[in-house]
Amino acid sequence: MKKTLKSTILLILAFAMFIHLPAAFAEARTFPDVKNGDWYYDSVTKLTQLEVINGMDDGYFHPDQNVTRGEFIKMLTIASEYLFSTTPSKGIHWSESYWNALNEAGVLEAMQMVGNKQSAYPLIPLDKSELDKPIFRYEMAYLINRVLYTVYYENQMELKSSGDSYGNYISDYNDMSMSYRASVEQVYSKGILTGYDDGSFQGWNPLSRAEAATVIHRLLWNSQRKVQSFAAEVETPTVDPSFTSFAFQYRDLTNAQRRQMLFGNPNKTYFTSAADASGYIVDISVPIWKLNTSTGQKTSSTAYLQVHRLVEKEVKAIFNEIYNSPERFPINAIGGARYTDTMRHSWGCAIDINPNENYYLHYASGQKVGTLWEPGVNPFSITPNGSVVRAFARYGWGWGGSGWSTAVDYMHFSILASGG
Repeated sequence: MKKTLKSTILLILAFAMFIHLPAAFAEARTFPDVKNGDWYYDSVTKLTQLEVINGMDDGYFHPDQNVTRGEFIKMLTIASEYLFSTTPSKGIHWSESYWNALNEAGVLEAMQMVGNKQSAYPLIPLDKSELDKPIFRYEMAYLINRVLYTVYYENQMELKSSGDSYGNYISDYNDMSMSYRASVEQVYSKGILTGYDDGSFQGWNPLSRAEAATVIHRLLWNSQRKVQSFAAEVETPTVDPSFTSFAFQYRDLTNAQRRQMLFGNPNKTYFTSAADASGYIVDISVPIWKLNTSTGQKTSSTAYLQVHRLVEKEVKAIFNEIYNSPERFPINAIGGARYTDTMRHSWGCAIDINPNENYYLHYASGQKVGTLWEPGVNPFSITPNGSVVRAFARYGWGWGGSGWSTAVDYMHFSILASGG
C-alpha cells in the first residue's frame, strides 16, 4: 500500500500544462547557458517550466553555481507538494515556510542522543546563516531519501546478491560518512544519483544548480531514473486483507488528522506522562518464545506491553505472526509506550525488542545503547528480512535498522514506514 501523493502531483501538473493554466506552466524557459545537448538540459527545462527551480535575475541559469540549503529545501518542498505549514513564520529566513513544511512532514528529521535519551533534531537547523550555506551532496542524498520513504512511501532497495557491496559501484564508498551511507545507498539504487565520471560520490562537495535540477527531475519522474542492475526493491510482504492497520491509515492522513486521532488535539504532538496518556494507552499481552541459552530450548511464554489503542489490533496480529513463524524468534525483553522523550514511544506507537542484542548507534558521535547486533550469530539479534521485520512490515510498520537516519536502531519498530 503506497501513498498516492506522487502520482497526484504529476497528474495535476500535467493537466495544468495541457489546459495552459497558468502561463508559467505552458511556456518552457530558455537560458543562454543551458543548451540542447547539455546533460542537465531536459531537467532544467522541465523544472523551470513547472517553477520548481528558476533562473537568476540576469537571465542566466548558472548551472555550476552552488545551491544553498534554503534553495534546495524550497525546490524539494515544491516537488513534494508539501506547500503548506501550520507553523507561523518568525521572519528568520526567506525559506522558512518551506523549511517548516518539510520539518512537519518529517523530511528533515535526524536523530541524536541527549544524555540517555534519544532525541530528534532537524538535519538543517532553522537559522539564517545555516540556510544560506551551500548544501552538501550528502545532505541532498539524505533529504531525497527521506522524501522517498516519508512522503512517497516507496519500497526500499537492496543489493540483488548478498555477497555484493556498494563499494563495487561507488569508488569512494568505503570512505563515506556512516551518517549518510545508507541514504546514498538507497538513492543510488533508485537510480536518482549516478555519481561522477570516475565513479565517486564526493559527499562533501557542494551541490550545483544543474545537479539539483537533475536529482529532483529523477525523483519526480521514474522514467528519468537510471535502472541499476545490481539492486532490486525489497519484497513487500502481502498486506493482511482483513483490516487496514493504523500504520497504513497514517500515511494518507494530514498532520492535523493524525494528531487528532492520536492525542485528541490537532496541535498536540506527544504524551508527557502516563496520566497525560490516560484513555489512549492500553495494556496488552502477546505470545512470544523464550530461549534457554544453556540448553537451546525454546518455550512458549507471554509478554506484556503498553501501546496506543489505535494500534492494539495490529500489534497483536504482528506478534501472533512472529510467534507462529517457523523461525520462532526468541524475545527476552520488550518495551512499548514510555514518556522519556517526544518520539514515537511517547505516542504509544513504537516497540523495542531485545535492546541489548539490537543496539542503537549514532554514527557521528559513536554513542551506543545496547551491547551488540550480531544477526545470524546471536539468536536474539534481529535479522534483516527475517520473520520479525517482515511481520511488522506486513502491517506498515518500519524498522529502525533500515538506515532511516543519521543513526541505526536495530531494536526499534514504529508506525512510520522509515522506522523512525
